Amino acid sequence: MNDMPFIDEFIQASRVLKLSTSLGEDVLLPERASITEGVNQLFEIEIAVRSKKNIAPADLIGKPVDLELEVSQGEYGEEPVRRCWNGLVTELHEGPAVTRGLRSYHLVVRPSLWLLSQTRDSRIWMDQDTLQVLETLLKEHGLTQADTGGVLRRRPPIHYSCQFNESDLRYLLRRFEEEGYFYWFGHEKGLHRLHVANYANSWLKPEGDGRVRVAYGSSDSNHINEWKRRFTYVPGKRSGADWNYKTFGHIPIESTPSLVELPGNAKREIFEWPARAMDLDEARQVEKLRIQASEADHERVTGTSNVRILEPGRRFQPYDAANPDARFEEHVIIAAEHVIVDRSYETDGGSLPEYRNRFEAIPSRIPLTPHRTTPKPKIEGLQVAVVAGPQGEEIFCDSDGCVKLWFPWQRHRAKKDGTDTKWIRVSTNWAGQGWGGQVIPRIGMEVLVSFLDSDPDRPIVVGLVPNPRNNVPYPLPVNKTKTVFRTNTHKGQGFNELTFEDEKEREEVYVHAQKDQNIKVENNYSKRINVNKIESVGHNKGIEVTNNHYEVIGGDMDIRVGPSNKWTITPRAADKALEGIGQVANSLGSKEQAPIGEGNLHLVVQKNKTQKIGDTHTEDVGRLKKIDVGSEYNLRAGEDVIIEAGKRLILNCGKSRIVLNADGTITISGKKIVGSADEIFDILGDMVKIN
Repeated sequence: MNDMPFIDEFIQASRVLKLSTSLGEDVLLPERASITEGVNQLFEIEIAVRSKKNIAPADLIGKPVDLELEVSQGEYGEEPVRRCWNGLVTELHEGPAVTRGLRSYHLVVRPSLWLLSQTRDSRIWMDQDTLQVLETLLKEHGLTQADTGGVLRRRPPIHYSCQFNESDLRYLLRRFEEEGYFYWFGHEKGLHRLHVANYANSWLKPEGDGRVRVAYGSSDSNHINEWKRRFTYVPGKRSGADWNYKTFGHIPIESTPSLVELPGNAKREIFEWPARAMDLDEARQVEKLRIQASEADHERVTGTSNVRILEPGRRFQPYDAANPDARFEEHVIIAAEHVIVDRSYETDGGSLPEYRNRFEAIPSRIPLTPHRTTPKPKIEGLQVAVVAGPQGEEIFCDSDGCVKLWFPWQRHRAKKDGTDTKWIRVSTNWAGQGWGGQVIPRIGMEVLVSFLDSDPDRPIVVGLVPNPRNNVPYPLPVNKTKTVFRTNTHKGQGFNELTFEDEKEREEVYVHAQKDQNIKVENNYSKRINVNKIESVGHNKGIEVTNNHYEVIGGDMDIRVGPSNKWTITPRAADKALEGIGQVANSLGSKEQAPIGEGNLHLVVQKNKTQKIGDTHTEDVGRLKKIDVGSEYNLRAGEDVIIEAGKRLILNCGKSRIVLNADGTITISGKKIVGSADEIFDILGDMVKIN
């Protein structure tokens, strides 16, 4: 006769495994559990259960459960001592119906931190250390805050760190690895908590006296039956270097030797570029963490046991009762795989439950500094971004010409005012010591961004692109033959421009200055114009020549002066208080004599020179004026011709001479003098002498 209980009579109270869920007590009956847990890894629990009823996925998935393992039986009616694992159901596998009206299911339980793997985001973290990032992410996901009491010295905040197309979990673990934080999970009924640490003394204290017996090959309960020490060759040095443009010419490089000394390993060096360190102190810290991770690989213990209290992150003291001379260091579990089997739901109870584990341990004096195994995302190719800056500004840059950017993938988190990003370098066509190219992208411009070593944390602007909002200076394609460089007046209306027109028969170089144009030539300045030159000056024009001024005109020269001003050529010393062409030009507007300069004026006309003066022509010569005419000199006046001399007036023509003196004496001399008159010839005087 079959004495097995009916479905409603199955309970967990006296069994090795107990599972508590939101479905109620004894609804799910665990018969097998496989638990994988460790330091620097998420735990995973697989539970084979029998259910008294059908289960909908929404009844369990995403909800917490407690799995309890009986550690020791209670005495004198007391409850047994149980060890608990707590987590979230993340998978539910439906199995076939089994005996006695039960149905089989398979549950997968993971930590709530695993939920961070179910997101993917791109965001920029500014001026936050890793523990602040941890706190923020746990808060955003509504999870229990971590225990960070095992952190001895917090690493400083990172000014700029980019999470790019990666889950919150992957980004967080990457930060842990980069900064040397290791972690594990602690469990209690109804709760599991993340523990974060960065030094060896942070390992949890042992349970009770922490002593665990080692009995090789024994089948007794509650002891370690296999203990194997493993020693691994590790490199003797870790080195790294990086580039920091702020310390141009000085490369931060650091080498850190290993504390593990092995034959020849001092010559074995791992060099890393880039080391993700911006200065020597940071490089020293980075390489210290990397060598600690290598040192932690050197000495490990693997073993098997049926000790049910072994858990990651907790210290224990192994001992060998059969060999009192054997000495064991205190160790800490860093990985464990538990297997628990309870067949009592299938049999009449005569079959004993099974428990066994495999574990890995290290001496508790060693911090399990993680290797950087989580890949950092790479950004291959270019990204688009928009120049950011404060409200009301048009140009926002630092002393190195860096700008602030926001990326389209920042979604609602981008403030677009430059306060939530770092200064980002801008590539230029030339960069020297105080010379080269200088073009600052302006706020609102769309730029192309590349990334040094494909690192999202190292953006650099490599170009700008137009768009319908920031369109080209001239409409296209109608102006496709133009090559244009046009600026925009800062906080005003206007522009400077240099344009090249390459349309056949319309080739042109066009220059526009919104206000001033200044050209300075240290030596010679030459211009050659094959056809015409036209200058139009709206106000004044000034030319300052320190030495001589020559002009050669092959044809005519026509100079017109307005009626209200004088054209003055000043051969005396100029007023040295005036400096520069601009001031000379301003002085030309005055009706006073303009201080052009000192020296001579030499004018050469190859053919004809014509002057037409509407009213009066006046010349004032300080000392001497000479007129030399090669052939004929004609002087004609509509009315009077007046010639005045202060001392004497002399007319010479060959051997003929007439001299008029200021005292009234007139002398006429010549080889022959002829006087004639058509009507009257009067000779008047008080005395007339004829010899």
